[in-house]
Amino acid sequence: MTVSPWRPSRLTRAQQEERRLAAQPALNDPSRTTLDLAQQFGVAEVTIRAWRARLRRDGEEALRASRATGRPERLTAAQQDEIGAILDGDPRAQGFDT
Repeated sequence: MTVSPWRPSRLTRAQQEERRLAAQPALNDPSRTTLDLAQQFGVAEVTIRAWRARLRRDGEEALRASRATGRPERLTAAQQDEIGAILDGDPRAQGFDT
């Protein structure tokens, strides 16, 4: 019985970066096919082509993780502190019975 290696369904940003950086030497090898690399690193062939293009255009730094900005905060730090104090306080002070 052959057991395939376990791979998580989702990788963290750090794990994704680690995989891209681990793939870099192989991406620079012109004798390696996109299909071969895609199977080795568990990604689609289009991903390998995109990584190779990024490497050619911007070098190794292009494979490093970018900062995840997310949605901008709408509350100021003071407003966040005020809400935190309310949540940490006594609910009766906000008009609740318990």
